[in-house]
Amino acid sequence: MQSKGLRLIGGFGYTPQRSLAACKIRVEVGQKVMRSKNIASVVGALALCVGLGWTVVAQDAKPQKNWKDRAEYDMADAANKAAAKERLALLDKWKAGYAQTEFADEREDLYLITYSELGDCRRAFDKSVEIQKARPKHERAIAVIIGCIQTFNPPSAADYDNALRVAKFAMDNINDIYADANKPAGGQFAASKADTQQKALMLPGWAAFNRKDYPKAETELTAILKTDPSQAQASNMLANSLVSQQKEQPAKVPLAMFQFARASAYDGPNSLPAAGRKQLNDYLTRIYTSYHGSAQGLDQLLAVAKTNAVPPADWAGIKDKNTLDREAQEEQEKLDAQNPMKTLWVKILKTPLTAADGDAYFAMNVDGFGLPGGVNGVNKFKGKIISMTPANRPKEIQLAIEKADIPDAILKFDDPLPGKMEPGEDLEFSGTAKSYVKSPFMMTFEVEPADLVGWTGKNTGGATKGKAAPGAGATKGKAATPAPATKGKQVK
Repeated sequence: MQSKGLRLIGGFGYTPQRSLAACKIRVEVGQKVMRSKNIASVVGALALCVGLGWTVVAQDAKPQKNWKDRAEYDMADAANKAAAKERLALLDKWKAGYAQTEFADEREDLYLITYSELGDCRRAFDKSVEIQKARPKHERAIAVIIGCIQTFNPPSAADYDNALRVAKFAMDNINDIYADANKPAGGQFAASKADTQQKALMLPGWAAFNRKDYPKAETELTAILKTDPSQAQASNMLANSLVSQQKEQPAKVPLAMFQFARASAYDGPNSLPAAGRKQLNDYLTRIYTSYHGSAQGLDQLLAVAKTNAVPPADWAGIKDKNTLDREAQEEQEKLDAQNPMKTLWVKILKTPLTAADGDAYFAMNVDGFGLPGGVNGVNKFKGKIISMTPANRPKEIQLAIEKADIPDAILKFDDPLPGKMEPGEDLEFSGTAKSYVKSPFMMTFEVEPADLVGWTGKNTGGATKGKAAPGAGATKGKAATPAPATKGKQVK
């Protein structure tokens, strides 16, 4: 199967909507909360604290911070009150004039807020890395790092290292990061905690996938789904990771289709949007039908995947069309070996005779030959009586050879047979092929009574019951020979 894979619906989907309000600058009296429209459209709608209401005296119980002089306060206050575009220059001026200040943390936070307001993920990320190294449990810095990484095209090795390091730290320390003592006034800590935890969980798989390290992505994403089966985007990325390995490992294609089925069928928490699921379902239907040879089994696959993020232990997998064809051929060969007579009738007679060039085949290979004549070791055809003409002392019998209730052979005799038999009883014969009809298929044979086995001749009016009718002799017609290949086609 050739597949280009499927573009990830909505990308990794990092859209942390956490509060950056209540920046905890410990000199605040009042607070004006503003929201960034976007940060490179990924770290969306961040609540940002600006307008910090600077005062000279701290308003909480923690150690008081002091300005070095009134000039420093004025610089900080001007920066705090300015719009984002003007604020950076004022922050830089403050930093140049007062590199050492008791309000260094607050100034760094205000830099981060400003970059976020400006939608500058690059500088927001870099500033967050600085802040998080100094204050590891800084919730806003962690949010920006694991949010902005996906906007870089491409991220640098250092970007990946920092984001992965922070994601692991967040997973290991999530409860401490979101302890009540750290909760900002009016903040939505519960939602922020769940969001950070989800994004941190997903990041190793996304990073490996984005780096095109598909074996590692497979490992990471599988682990993610075992930890949190609801992550449909992980299923989508895992499916693409598996498809991307199909050239070297074709056996991964069925696993990829399972994950496409999961991403398209699952509609619970963290599922893909309905439009995305529809797109995936259409794509899955195409590749499944191409791979499997039909849509048979697709509904069952979707049902299993909807309730299982990874294949269950008893999942039978998906067989490709070549495998199914080979297995069918092997099974047919077993059946053919068990019934060589029927194989001869269907494959060497019926199939080529009902083809477009059937008349030519009959003229060259069948007409006038004594059949079956030992072809494939078969010396007699066997069938069930369908009808006799006349009903008593018949000169013509219709037999069903391929299927027990469908006549496909007519046996004609020069002289009437003694008595009669009942429909459904078995007869064996050999005879000379005289004619055929394509549809419904019917072959006509001239048969000598001596070449008929199984005729009981009930109500014979004197004939000996159970013995073959008199008149045994050689088969009329030419000696039988195995059917040769038709021109341009091999007969099987």
